[in-house]
Amino acid sequence: MINSHHPNSEEGALFEPLSRTSLSQQAYEEIKGFLMRGRLKPGQRLVSRALATDLGISTTPVREALFRLASEQALVLDRRNTVLVPDLRRSEYREIRDIRIELEGLAAERAAAEASAADIGYLSELQERHIAAQDTADLENALAINEEFHFALCRVSKLPTLLKMVEMLWLKCGPTLNLFYTGPVWGRLEHPHLDLIRCLRERNGPGAREAMRVDITEGARAILLNLRD
Repeated sequence: MINSHHPNSEEGALFEPLSRTSLSQQAYEEIKGFLMRGRLKPGQRLVSRALATDLGISTTPVREALFRLASEQALVLDRRNTVLVPDLRRSEYREIRDIRIELEGLAAERAAAEASAADIGYLSELQERHIAAQDTADLENALAINEEFHFALCRVSKLPTLLKMVEMLWLKCGPTLNLFYTGPVWGRLEHPHLDLIRCLRERNGPGAREAMRVDITEGARAILLNLRD
């Protein structure tokens, strides 16, 4: 919490006190990040009071953030208005996978025309960090870096509406991805991200789209095997 007291009372406070709205937005962003990075488990019950304690704020902005995420279908409400992390069925995850292939494939194709040398360098750095995290079995960090890779690519595409749509898909599937992710699907030199980065350097849009399709399809294969119908 920012202390707005300023030692020089004549100049006044450096910052405006946080309003309930800004606290609600901060809680929303924090919980959203936990969903997207798979820090919350499918079927997990989210209790406003416990979350408020963790975040160091009152329950009201946390409750507002939870119901906002529920209205966006990132969380679900049961008959008693209990907030739960979605527990996706196989058909639901498959639908999300297929939409991601189309949207993130388009982002990859567009990024091939837009990516700067600095953009490609950053994506290459992320991929190295992703592999390093996998090599040390730091799966939580590997998932977080993988998420950043995909969203960095979407930002390079300069398609802000697409970025928002992809974000909503990751909100829904992030917890499921974390539950069943057990380690590498590809060897260090076989990862589709490497093909994608190469296609960006070559300005090969169709190739970048195909690399993204392979990445999402193969990454989802083991997860789908573990989901119920």
